[in-house]
Amino acid sequence: MALLFTSPIIASGGTNKSVNRKIVVTRRVLKSRARKLNSRARPLNSREKWIAVLEKFARTTPSEPASKRYWSPEVECASRGRITDIQNEKLAAMVPYLYEHSAFYRAKFKAAKLKPADLKTLADLPKFPVTTKDEMALDVNAHRPWGTYTPIDDETWRERGWMIFSTSGTTTTPRSFRYTSLDAELWAKASARALYAMGVRPGDSALTCTNYNPHVFFWGIHHAFNLMKVAVMPGGVPTERRLQMIDLYRPTILVATPSYSLHLANTMRNAGADPAASSVNKLICGGEPASGIVSTRKRIEEAWNAEMHDVYGCTEAAPGCSAFTCREGLKRDPVATHVHEDLQIWELVEPESFAPVAPDARGLTVVTNLNSEGSPQLRFLVGDFATFDRGKCVCGRTFARARGGFQGRADDMLIIRGLKLFPSVIEEIVRSFEALGNEFQIVLETEGVMDSFTIVAETSAPVDEFYARELRARLEAEVIRQCELRPRIRIVEPGTIPPTEFKARRVIDRRHAL
Repeated sequence: MALLFTSPIIASGGTNKSVNRKIVVTRRVLKSRARKLNSRARPLNSREKWIAVLEKFARTTPSEPASKRYWSPEVECASRGRITDIQNEKLAAMVPYLYEHSAFYRAKFKAAKLKPADLKTLADLPKFPVTTKDEMALDVNAHRPWGTYTPIDDETWRERGWMIFSTSGTTTTPRSFRYTSLDAELWAKASARALYAMGVRPGDSALTCTNYNPHVFFWGIHHAFNLMKVAVMPGGVPTERRLQMIDLYRPTILVATPSYSLHLANTMRNAGADPAASSVNKLICGGEPASGIVSTRKRIEEAWNAEMHDVYGCTEAAPGCSAFTCREGLKRDPVATHVHEDLQIWELVEPESFAPVAPDARGLTVVTNLNSEGSPQLRFLVGDFATFDRGKCVCGRTFARARGGFQGRADDMLIIRGLKLFPSVIEEIVRSFEALGNEFQIVLETEGVMDSFTIVAETSAPVDEFYARELRARLEAEVIRQCELRPRIRIVEPGTIPPTEFKARRVIDRRHAL
């Protein structure tokens, strides 16, 4: 419909200049209104619809805490029905966006003989096949450098690109992801909500023991600290300098991988200081399983005399901290890890068939990301074992929790003499021995037609041969009891194994194909 622009009626007494000025201003106002009407008349495309939904729900997570206990109680304490409604609304907008802007997902839809309209609610999700890392690796190899799984094109990236994140490539080809300025805002709010549940408050200060790297663990936390008015001390420096920073700047929070937090504590002791007497009263760990490995968590908390909290996530589907521990939950056994159910849909599936597991059963994690413009993955197989509890937590939050945390990736599982073994189980056993230090290795070799399985473990202090023999016998007996495998045990002096500076690499597999 055409809009007619007419001159307004002018009161007597006005000059010609004032009349002309009023006409010009009026025309500008009417033209502005016309543009808005025309804009409203044009249907939104799938990207605009998805961004509108993201922005709508971003407003429900404020930029500052809504109460003393919860950052965003409207969603953190929502009913199960309300959580489902949010997930359904987001899913209905996200699927068409991903279908139209990702050739990778469009091909998966066609192969499954599905259309976006077939996936409108949670109940529809099992129709769509699980998305694996191997599929993405093949895609990025064929379409370097980004692959076609990303819905971000070059024009969008130039207009509002924020940061590139990449997988570490420990299990398959590294995959890169382009996140936008909208993602930066969404990450900050999601991570702030998680950190607030851990007891982080304005007035805290944080030393981040991480390098300036393209991995997601640090960045979401860093931007959340900025939003929360928590001072950040960038710790991308050598260990000795970090010790000096703790002494000089007295941070209340330490951000590190679990392995590095133990290494830093040990280095501090060797320098004549006591980490338990330091200013640090809270550790935020990520990058490795921690909260679910009781002996590791106990060792970290005792070393620093501080609470140890856990964050969990993956580069492929990151809204900041995908999962997090709460302060009240640390006092429960086992510790549980919340997932942001308004931001992501979490499923558990069978390892071989990828069929959904029964309620309360253990399975592999699958995530659908409902909180990203740059990487809204659909049924992505993260691949960690977990068991979900969907009852209300003692903290009052209603988000589902992984009981005992996330318990090791299927990718990490070892097959030794026909038996399955997770390195995290060996970690739990080794760390339960006070006489053993923080560093250990699992060495796999081939002898004849059999696998040779050796655990190399450092002592926490020098020991004589008599005590070393006793430790070998006790450690061997405990591994046999828990794993039904007989290992060889090597007890070595402190400092024999290279210290962990970031993520631990515990397994040395020298086996050869027969």
